[in-house]
Amino acid sequence: MLIGGLMLPLSLLPQAIRPFSALLPTAHAMQAFTGLAYDQTTTLNPIVSLGVLLASGVLAFGLAIYLFNWDSRNQARRGHPLMALLALAPFVVSIFLQS
Repeated sequence: MLIGGLMLPLSLLPQAIRPFSALLPTAHAMQAFTGLAYDQTTTLNPIVSLGVLLASGVLAFGLAIYLFNWDSRNQARRGHPLMALLALAPFVVSIFLQS
């Protein structure tokens, strides 16, 4: 919660920790809310943060549909369970976009 910007603004975090905060959805949500709702200056671009949240949600939903198996007796797998980590890809990309 501290690194995600819920307890204090990201601008108060040390410069070395700020890139790691871009890995957390709460940091993007707080930056988008602060920038777009309150029209205040933010550390992360609020439009990019909103896009990252949207991309991650759509990707996670698509992966859930692809990876989920209704039949527990069916042993055929459509994808490896670690594919679910692809939902974090927009957050990793956002580190490089926000620099």
